[in-house]
Amino acid sequence: MATLEKIRNRAGLLVAVVIGLALIAFILQDFLGGNNSMFKNSDIEIAEVSGTSVPYQLYQNKIDNLVELNKALSGKAAIDEQTTEQIREEVWTEIVREHVLGNDLEDLSLVISTDELFDMVQGNNVHPFVRQQFGNRQTGEFDKNYVIQFLKNMDSDASGVQKSFWLYLEDLIKRDRVTSKYNNMVKKGMYVTNLQVKRSLADRSKKVDFDFIVKRYTSIEDSTVIVSQSEIKEYYKKHASEYEQKATRDIEYILFPIAPSTEDFQVAETWINGIAPDFAKASDAGQFVNLNSDTPFNSRYLSQNDVVNADMAKWAFDAKVGEMFGPIFDGDSYQVARLTEIASVSDSVKARHILISPAEQSQVALEAAKAKADSILKVIMKDESFVRLASKFSSDPGSASKGGDLGWFAEGTMVKPFNDACFNGKKGDIEVVETQFGIHIIEILDKSKPSKKIQLAIIERNVVASTRTYQRIYAQASEFAGVNNTYAKFNEALQKDNKISKRLASNLKESDKKIAALDNAREVIRWSFNAKKYDVSTVFEIGSNFVVATLAEAREEGIAPVEQVTDDIKAKVIRDKKADIIMADFSKSMSSANTLDALAQATGVAKQNATRVSMSSFSLPAAGFEPVVIATAVETSEGKLVGPIKGNSGVYALTVTAVNTEEGEVEAEQKRLLNGVQSRANFEPYEALKKKANIVDKRAKFF
Repeated sequence: MATLEKIRNRAGLLVAVVIGLALIAFILQDFLGGNNSMFKNSDIEIAEVSGTSVPYQLYQNKIDNLVELNKALSGKAAIDEQTTEQIREEVWTEIVREHVLGNDLEDLSLVISTDELFDMVQGNNVHPFVRQQFGNRQTGEFDKNYVIQFLKNMDSDASGVQKSFWLYLEDLIKRDRVTSKYNNMVKKGMYVTNLQVKRSLADRSKKVDFDFIVKRYTSIEDSTVIVSQSEIKEYYKKHASEYEQKATRDIEYILFPIAPSTEDFQVAETWINGIAPDFAKASDAGQFVNLNSDTPFNSRYLSQNDVVNADMAKWAFDAKVGEMFGPIFDGDSYQVARLTEIASVSDSVKARHILISPAEQSQVALEAAKAKADSILKVIMKDESFVRLASKFSSDPGSASKGGDLGWFAEGTMVKPFNDACFNGKKGDIEVVETQFGIHIIEILDKSKPSKKIQLAIIERNVVASTRTYQRIYAQASEFAGVNNTYAKFNEALQKDNKISKRLASNLKESDKKIAALDNAREVIRWSFNAKKYDVSTVFEIGSNFVVATLAEAREEGIAPVEQVTDDIKAKVIRDKKADIIMADFSKSMSSANTLDALAQATGVAKQNATRVSMSSFSLPAAGFEPVVIATAVETSEGKLVGPIKGNSGVYALTVTAVNTEEGEVEAEQKRLLNGVQSRANFEPYEALKKKANIVDKRAKFF
């Protein structure tokens, strides 16, 4: 049990994300080859990578397999949408990686030998993923014995979960090592030339001080600069490549919250007041809660800090058994509490156990496990060593190697039957309990000092929107969408009713899942990519809201049409025209002003200075990002007036006042440049191959 608990506690991210990275390729490696006929013949494809079709069913099947493994490892009947989405992303990542890198890795004969795998699992160079999963519970230090015990007992796990977990972990570390080998090969082929080192050293070691003036573009009003439509089109023609875009959408939408009405609150309050007298008289408070409350009875013993409501907590620790508190309204519910028990309970327990897992999922196997546990218990009662028997018979390798010792754990840490046996028993007790993991023989080694705790039975009635309220709000949303079915009507209606506020969601991508506070907004986003500009949607139900949206802007993938980028182009043309005006003014003034001071006086701008500026400098003090100005200053000789220079924020003129050259070490500079180049080897080659693969992602049509 401890091993499975540890896997759950420590491997949540690994299960949902990292393990997912390896899972798809492990099971279906053969299907991912470019020559597989399934890909060629599929009519429904989730993607196209390097000209190879990836069918939807293949992708979905692998997601389903990952989901089932995740549920088995976590012990949950279902997983949340966030985890499912992580799994989808990791399956996608691995499919793409197989298609992009698969042939390269095969051609380069990059493989992991048996000896190398052994070394990564239990040799001298254990992989970090293995170290993470098989660390000591108390110290966190990796213990090779845990791995050995896990492998020895793996086949005795009737559920097969441990074996599946191990196979995926093994495949993961193999893939990680192969990727490292590939990256290292790329790194070995990268170098910097002596000329690069010399130039970089010169750029970094030469620093200049200079005075400058700048007349900013904002000194000329935009309204004074006339831009014709032909100039906009001409600029667009020359710079069309700058306006390449992904497909995105802008929507405007309104929310109709599905909130409980005043009547719903009154109904809930009436209900809680009506049931309180019956609750006070109930012979079994816990059973009464389970039969009537919106939340089940919690049998845990609580400290004062465990009771969420402060007033209830204060009352509970002064009250007598059987006394009632409430009804009160707290959070989103009406509550009435009854003190059912006062006890002196330990906060934590130290225990050890022997787990006997059934050989298979059947009643016969379970009875056999019980019989084996009874036999072991009899031997223990005859003063046989618990430690020796745990090491020999326990199915939990994580604790078996320590004689079954689980260390100290807090209440609620273990599954309920196990937890109750430990916290309800006394030090020295030996109990036998059954959980979903099998049959446990538990010995309570120690318990922390008891303290006063209480047990509460709480009847809770959540205040939620009734069917009547739900239908009324839906009718309002539906009427709004039906009446205001054009973009103009949509916005006119909002102007008339100031109680409804419009929300905006800009630059939505087809694969996006969220809109502002709406976590699961896929249906709205999918609608926006199928709708026409200015369409108004029908009513969507998202979480606790009804949503009506209108498509305000639709941008298609490729070069944006000139109409869509006119405002941006106009701003740039205006800036260029301002630059021409200011540069002409500077040139005219420089014909008679041969110093920067004279030019500053002639143009009416103040002189500024910059110090220790090199080619590697990012920006100018008080001026901002100006690479052209910096490059000009570094390459200008001392004392020379230079200008006009067209910058990002204005037009400049400058004079270098000092040139400083610092000593630099060639070897250190070469190492710095090489480290920079090689650091990119971990991602740039793969990203380049992905770009070459022309990946067409069609997942948004299905999810």
